[in-house]
Amino acid sequence: MLVTGSSSLLGKEVVAALSARGDDVCGFQRSASSPHRSITGDIRDRDAVMKAAEGNDAIIHLAALVAPKPSWNDAYAVNVVGTSNIVHAANELGRLVHISTPSVGFAHEPSMGGGAEAPAYAGRDRYARSKALGEQLVLKESTAQTIILRPHLLWGPGDTQLVGRLLERAAEGRLALPDHGRALIGTMYVDDAAAAIVAALDRTGDSPQLSGQAFLVTGGDPRPVGELVHGILAAFGMERKIASIPAPLAKLLGSVIERVWRGDEPPLTAFAAEQLSMAHWFDQRATESALNWQPQVSVDEGLSLLAAWASTELGQQFLNGLRHRNRV
Repeated sequence: MLVTGSSSLLGKEVVAALSARGDDVCGFQRSASSPHRSITGDIRDRDAVMKAAEGNDAIIHLAALVAPKPSWNDAYAVNVVGTSNIVHAANELGRLVHISTPSVGFAHEPSMGGGAEAPAYAGRDRYARSKALGEQLVLKESTAQTIILRPHLLWGPGDTQLVGRLLERAAEGRLALPDHGRALIGTMYVDDAAAAIVAALDRTGDSPQLSGQAFLVTGGDPRPVGELVHGILAAFGMERKIASIPAPLAKLLGSVIERVWRGDEPPLTAFAAEQLSMAHWFDQRATESALNWQPQVSVDEGLSLLAAWASTELGQQFLNGLRHRNRV
């Protein structure tokens, strides 16, 4: 099978899990930097995608442009056009696992125990909007046996998104959370996310009644944002006092910052401020039943694993790389 975005944190775990059970796996990525068998290419190039898909029986589509403020043209080209190319190839093969995000159903209000909403987000956040359009396209155009997964807030060793950004902000002394980080949020350790994706791949082969459905996937252990953030910092020995900002002010500041910030990595956006100040955790029962899967790593267990990795040479290289990049 073909795994797009195979050089990402989650992509590497998915490839490793599939390879460990004996599956024939080929990655598809932009650069030849992974230890596993892979093909270099761009998902925006339909011919390259079709060529890479030849000889496979399924596609796991992980590749995406993830950034707080990407250009709309770039986000659309990767997350919509690229997804269209993947769907076109998967229709020839017969099976597809498409990785989306809970943000596609974000309606600017808390979600407490809810399920997968329609991918109707059409707000200002370019990542969420482009991913919503990509998921809509999958639902409309896929004729393959297709399952859509929406993992929520992945983290773990080597994570440059949540973990890396938190460490950078803390090291720079500019880490703040809306309303003391009280919002209850579901997250997911990367190993559990990979196992869920493998389970979804299997269901595309033996459970045709699930085709076309979207499932929210989390670790089933929601925690206050502040608790998770303190735990991640402590895992790296970076205990810091975290400032608190009233949620309305955080959203206003995020809106101003994203408008004036040059580049795709503003320290805060209005969308991020909303997400961090509202409870969002999800009912896992339908997901676990459909996928015949359950999360295995609690937040406490994940933090212990993260701390153990942080003390290794690889963990120290990761931390030093962040410090060097930001000159802290």
